[in-house]
Amino acid sequence: MNDVQIYLRTHRPLCVAYESIRWIKHQLFGWAEPRTPVWYGFGHRPLNIQRESLPIDNGWYHIHRPLYMHEHVYYNLDNALAANPQVKGFAFVFFMGIGDYLYATPVLEALKKKYPSIPFYGYVGKQFDRNNSPLVGKLLAENPHFEKVFYFDGMRHPLIWKNYDYATVLKDVPEGFLVIPVYYEYGTHIRHRVTSLFDTFGLSVPSNIPVPQMYFPKEFSVSAATYLEQARKGACGKKGIVFLQLDSRGSNYVYPFIKDLARGLIREGYFVMSVTKGGPLDDKNYVEIDIKKLSINQTWQLLFTLKKEFSLYVIAVNSVFWAASAGLGLPNLGLQHWIDKKVHNLWYPNIQVVTNYIYPLLPREKQIQAPPQSYTRHNKKIINYKPSWILSWFQEMVGDTK
Repeated sequence: MNDVQIYLRTHRPLCVAYESIRWIKHQLFGWAEPRTPVWYGFGHRPLNIQRESLPIDNGWYHIHRPLYMHEHVYYNLDNALAANPQVKGFAFVFFMGIGDYLYATPVLEALKKKYPSIPFYGYVGKQFDRNNSPLVGKLLAENPHFEKVFYFDGMRHPLIWKNYDYATVLKDVPEGFLVIPVYYEYGTHIRHRVTSLFDTFGLSVPSNIPVPQMYFPKEFSVSAATYLEQARKGACGKKGIVFLQLDSRGSNYVYPFIKDLARGLIREGYFVMSVTKGGPLDDKNYVEIDIKKLSINQTWQLLFTLKKEFSLYVIAVNSVFWAASAGLGLPNLGLQHWIDKKVHNLWYPNIQVVTNYIYPLLPREKQIQAPPQSYTRHNKKIINYKPSWILSWFQEMVGDTK
């Protein structure tokens, strides 16, 4: 990245102006742009072509320009392999959060089934930022479809998330590897995040949305085993276990009444576990998971194991555990804490959505409409659901009515 690009990216108004001008020029003179290789297309799916008319040089193996606003890239990896026998592997570039990665797992599995002899390398951004979590690398390391995982120094684009700076990857990828950023579309016109990914990679879109694929460590860590024993002891004789995830990195939100909610669930006969801080630590029927001791994947492994022994439920704001609960097959009372008309992109049938806005693209029977008296205003965008109401909705979801 040159000095001008760095300056623009650190001054958002100038960046917006620059990208707007670039987009307008593209709209006016896009016809004059250079052709793309046969294996990817800007805004369209490449036709099936067996031969390449462009030079197959170093630039052929990666996308040659940043995307414009509202633009998407589509891949045809069959074309790449047919046109260039020198392709030795696929280098998938990830600049996304953990939840984003979970939505991608069915597609990565389908690609490995289609190309079993092609090595898959994963490249993950080192830094935490609004787009990226380096913890994705830990999950890829346990994904059996990837041979190797690497980390790169990158920088998010303040306006166009798909233009994440991954230039350092190009210097490190082995010769002959295609460099493939994992892109998806997210919008009201999109059926689901997963179907968008299938479409992006030219795969047949399943009629039923595949849930995330979960890959666990081969053995329990000492910390995971300790939490497992604690949960088994605490949940014995209870109605079940309720797992809470009430914070969201994407919306910078932490539910402020977690202690009251946890105590209400305990009074109703449940054992409560949480990855969000703020619960009643002095209560023997409550366990707060220290994420410094237990990785996110070990937490999922813990829940997967407990599910076999106890009735297990999730209450979660719209964040990573919406996808994780679907992958684990757990009933989830999903608290939609702000109005997002694209939320159907992230929804699975195991989630009963609490919302103060009825979404026309979600099944009506899967939405609980929250009346004004059931929440307070957190800020102009976000609301806080009152613990007593969450408790009553949860009891309705699990059929635990008196």
